[in-house]
Amino acid sequence: MDSSLLAQRVAGLPGAEALPCLRAFDPHDDLQLDAVACFLTDRFHADNDVDALALLFELSHRRLREIARGICRQLAVALDPEDLVAGFMTRLFTDVRRPQPKVRHFLGLAHVSMRNDARNQLRANARAWRRMLSFHATLAEPPDPCAEAGEREQERGVARLGLFLLLVVGEAFHRLPARDRHALLLREVDGLSYEELGAAMSLPVNQVGSVLKRARERLMRRLAAALMIDEPPPRTPGAS
Repeated sequence: MDSSLLAQRVAGLPGAEALPCLRAFDPHDDLQLDAVACFLTDRFHADNDVDALALLFELSHRRLREIARGICRQLAVALDPEDLVAGFMTRLFTDVRRPQPKVRHFLGLAHVSMRNDARNQLRANARAWRRMLSFHATLAEPPDPCAEAGEREQERGVARLGLFLLLVVGEAFHRLPARDRHALLLREVDGLSYEELGAAMSLPVNQVGSVLKRARERLMRRLAAALMIDEPPPRTPGAS
């Protein structure tokens, strides 16, 4: 939504006249966004104003999703960033019935809350995995020492191979031009759509595919050279 329309909607709420940033509101400015988000959160907690909460979600959703993506990347967890955002907004809604201190740093609160949520989900998944392994262990036949030794050696070999491949890929990736690295990270790691990637890199949408294609081809050539492959493997038709 246009930032001026958002500013007008916020300005229509009682008490918003104390927000000086509304005169030239930029939702991409974290300081301005934080100030308006704190105002909306406090208004919701004080008056149970659901319109303020709805406007808060609309206003902050893009930035909250970026924060959630960063948390998932940092913790290396296979979580949907949208689930972290939804969990945080749900806690804001359910906490209205409790006495709440004044929110002074909305984006900081969101980051801490979503990071803790991701860590709690990691711990819960680890506990569930250990329970499943324990259950399966009760059903398993007595271990064969020879088979176990062979499996351990195989695992060590696979781990060494995996480490080698990671090093090769990492070396090839970091030798790419900065623009190629940025494009591949946004597409392959963050999962941005072509439209989002174009906005992030200030590119027309019709050029995003070409930029990604060239970046992938450069990476494939570097990998082929590092692995001493004469020709890079053929690209699958229709791959994005």
